[in-house]
Amino acid sequence: MTFSHATRLVLLRHGETDHNAQGRFQGHADVPLNEKGRRQAEAARERLATYHFDAVHTSPLSRAVETARIARPEAELVMDERLMEINVGSWAGLTWAEVHALMPDYEAKYADGVDFRRSPEGETLAEVVERGRPAVLEIAERHDGGSVLVVSHGLFLNRVLHSLLGVEGRVLGSLTNAHHSELGYSHGAWRLLAHNVG
Repeated sequence: MTFSHATRLVLLRHGETDHNAQGRFQGHADVPLNEKGRRQAEAARERLATYHFDAVHTSPLSRAVETARIARPEAELVMDERLMEINVGSWAGLTWAEVHALMPDYEAKYADGVDFRRSPEGETLAEVVERGRPAVLEIAERHDGGSVLVVSHGLFLNRVLHSLLGVEGRVLGSLTNAHHSELGYSHGAWRLLAHNVG
């Protein structure tokens, strides 16, 4: 795919949920925003008020949809299941300590950059990129030369950002709740214009 020089993507993570606050895995579990998360989304609306977006695409999970509605109340939302967070299967709702008890080498694998399945029923990071990268590129192609807001999830956005930028490992830190990163297409490649703004 090739894009116009002016194509821009703003990637926004959803606001906080109770699971975020409690250090619980979420994955595909449909956990709504908490009050702090709604305030964070309102702050994102103010921060992005001067941006023009040709479209707003979002994960269908309620925490992302509500963030998108608060951040861009006038927009028609386009939902795409491929923008959902990594599927953690039976780990959904568990704390980090509970997951570590099930998989004691979790931290070591993660630190060494080893990809692994998040629970027997869940996804790997490679699988997230396999579904997420084409989805984001299709959105960009559909709005070639325009500017698009994509509202999704922390791990999903982190891995897709790395993939689009051609960066290996974990160079970019995670997006904080209701923070955004911005990508622009220039000279045949995606460029990082801003990261974890909030």
